Amino acid sequence: MAVDISIKNGINEIYLTHFTKSPDRLVELISEYGFNKISVKDNGEDIFVKRLTAKGYEKQKDHSPIEISRLFYPSFYDGNDVKKFIVPILPVYHNKLFTDFPKRQTTLVEHSGDFIVEGNTIKKAYLTHSNIKRISPGDLILFYRSEDLQAITSIGVVESIHTGISDAESVLRLAGKRTVFSQQEIDKLVQEGPVSVFLFRHHIHLTKPLGLMELLDGGVLKGAPQSAMDLSQEKYIKIKEIGDIDGRFTIH
Repeated sequence: MAVDISIKNGINEIYLTHFTKSPDRLVELISEYGFNKISVKDNGEDIFVKRLTAKGYEKQKDHSPIEISRLFYPSFYDGNDVKKFIVPILPVYHNKLFTDFPKRQTTLVEHSGDFIVEGNTIKKAYLTHSNIKRISPGDLILFYRSEDLQAITSIGVVESIHTGISDAESVLRLAGKRTVFSQQEIDKLVQEGPVSVFLFRHHIHLTKPLGLMELLDGGVLKGAPQSAMDLSQEKYIKIKEIGDIDGRFTIH
């Protein structure tokens, strides 16, 4: 929420203060998202600062795409060194995975106080039957919400991909607390065939979700995607242009 508010108000850095006590789980957690200790207040409270963009940071090119994702979140690397993929996702799982999606309606269960914790995180897991082995850490996945919206809505950076998993326990062990799939849903998925686990960091929602007709007219797609598919750099750049992706948060 702090990151979202900062972006909307043109703020490029955020900070927090904390009385550190070793071992400190909070410091471990915020370090995963690029907070660095820069000073100590007179009262002994540590000051941690995080950059939201790498623009103007002269050492940005020294970092790998994964490191950029971690250090400068929500900024991400989208140059030629990483591949891009469109991944279709059903509305029911899109709603669970991206609880902050602007067009999403809150459910009656959520109104009663039972919120989907896994959907309110940056680190997420998506399960699919797509047996795509060309995806590598640092690659981008663009989620295409099928059926109702039929549009590309969100972008994530891949941390790891695990394919060909045939037992539910292994899926749960990999996905941990990231997945929005229930135990029953995972059991059913595994029964239907080998499962792939996408572990990724969610970075942005497109300001303007790109509908199927726009994607067809722009030559990005030839039809609605049925499984994870490659996206050329030229077609990705087209998506950036017509999807109004903020250039402040892309590094290439």
